[in-house]
Amino acid sequence: MKERIYSIPLTDALNEGCDCVMCSLEDKLEHDAVDYFMGASKMEPDVRIMTNKKGFCRRHLHMMEAAGSPLGLALMLDTHMNEIVGRLEKKGKAGGLFAAKKNLVALADELESIIGGCAVCDKLKGHLADAAGNLVYLWDKEPDFRKKLENSKGLCLPHMLLVMRAASSELSGKRLDEFADFIVRTQTQMLETLNEDVNWFTKKFDYNNKDADWKNSKDAVPRAVNKLVSF
Repeated sequence: MKERIYSIPLTDALNEGCDCVMCSLEDKLEHDAVDYFMGASKMEPDVRIMTNKKGFCRRHLHMMEAAGSPLGLALMLDTHMNEIVGRLEKKGKAGGLFAAKKNLVALADELESIIGGCAVCDKLKGHLADAAGNLVYLWDKEPDFRKKLENSKGLCLPHMLLVMRAASSELSGKRLDEFADFIVRTQTQMLETLNEDVNWFTKKFDYNNKDADWKNSKDAVPRAVNKLVSF
């Protein structure tokens, strides 16, 4: 098999029987990305320039806080906050701070650009795009992987979208048609089964069904949430 960087992690995730092979991989990649920025790379000038500019989203900043290295995080926050102060002061002085509505709007736009970035998200996004392309490649080239994927619990909707985008770049012609049929057919079947479980969960609260078997519906709600919006 032609080796690609995510071949083994994707195969391992399939063998785990997880609810979404891409979710399982994303969880690992996300923690790896946090570890990367909390590790020695935080002292590299090019990395520090990038984290100063982009900062981190709420989710990943809390993950970094929980990583147990307050000094390392403080070093990044120190220079990042200096960057924020400098950008706001520069924008504020551009026409007199709050002198007119347009200046306030300009300052708000600058603040939005500051809080809208995340170095971890950007790194993770690139890795996930590569992994989605790898999944399509393995489906196309490895019959065993394709069979396991077809018999798996499918993908969550966000990762289904990511994989579909990747397929449009990785495949063409008949192979792309086959993949489109595969992904729509298997995902629809998975969602129909899950919908039945959710529906039965609601019906179990009917007095007439109080003694009926829960079937496979007891955890239907969290499974449905994960399928709709990822983990």
